[in-house]
Amino acid sequence: RQAEMELAQAFYATNAARAAFYPNITLSGILGWTNNGGGVIVNPGQWLLNAIGSLTQPLFNRGVNIANLKIAKSRQEEAKLLFRQSLLNAGKEVNDALTAWQTAKSQIEINARQVETLCDAVRKTESLMRHSNTTYLEVLTAKQSLLEAEVQQLQTRFERIQSIIKLYHALGGGM
Repeated sequence: RQAEMELAQAFYATNAARAAFYPNITLSGILGWTNNGGGVIVNPGQWLLNAIGSLTQPLFNRGVNIANLKIAKSRQEEAKLLFRQSLLNAGKEVNDALTAWQTAKSQIEINARQVETLCDAVRKTESLMRHSNTTYLEVLTAKQSLLEAEVQQLQTRFERIQSIIKLYHALGGGM
């Protein structure tokens, strides 16, 4: 939003610089005419001189006006480029958040299959211990592997939640 406001400000500054090329006479409801310097014109001779001065002032200030217009156009171009860059950054943030979410989602599916397989391995190892000469150490090793897989599954779920929050912020939520 800030880049958008800066672009609008630069656009209006460029238009103001263009307007400096045109003569400026202002009507005042109090005493009569005023020129662009704010001076009140009372007598007709002075009114004529001030009007001519106000009309010809852009001619004498042409070089300054051209320089001001070039500066304003340059600032507008800079603001436009910064605005485009902010749009690209916003798109990148959304893309990164979506990628992280999709990666976490597929990793959760892999972890679920791994936990299921390790649960089956623990059951089979316990059954082997009861019906054969397998030691309890092998059962503990299988349970430890299952526990590590469950911890990894929880970590992946946490990463998925984080990616959803990042996506929410990248899309402009929570501001």
